[in-house]
Amino acid sequence: MEDNECRVYFALYGDNFDPEEITRILGIEPSSTKRRGEKVPDHIPKFSSWMLSTENVTGDIADVYDLASEIVRKLQPKRDSIIEVMSRFCAFSKLQVVLSISIKDEVSTPAIGFDVETTRFLGEIGAFIDIDTYKH
Repeated sequence: MEDNECRVYFALYGDNFDPEEITRILGIEPSSTKRRGEKVPDHIPKFSSWMLSTENVTGDIADVYDLASEIVRKLQPKRDSIIEVMSRFCAFSKLQVVLSISIKDEVSTPAIGFDVETTRFLGEIGAFIDIDTYKH
């Protein structure tokens, strides 16, 4: 892999909630879900989770600003429902950035940041941001 690669996802995590109920309340089809204790390939989840993710993007379009905004635009109309879900199921939320950065000199380093709408929304719902970076 020579280019930068990135994806951004929003996730809700809790001790033991039914992800299908979260989907029903939010009216958004998740990218993936896990239920605490359910056997999935390679491990058994310690938390239940509901996740909405961008596709993996590579090259110059691996722009954290744009990818985070894409996720937030889908979630903004559901702000109050997200807050309700977090309270009802004792869940926490985060916006996760997974960024693999090319070590090749000719490949530019991607911009990492968030626009005002994104940070405002995340603050309103009480979500935190986590950024994982990898070299390749």
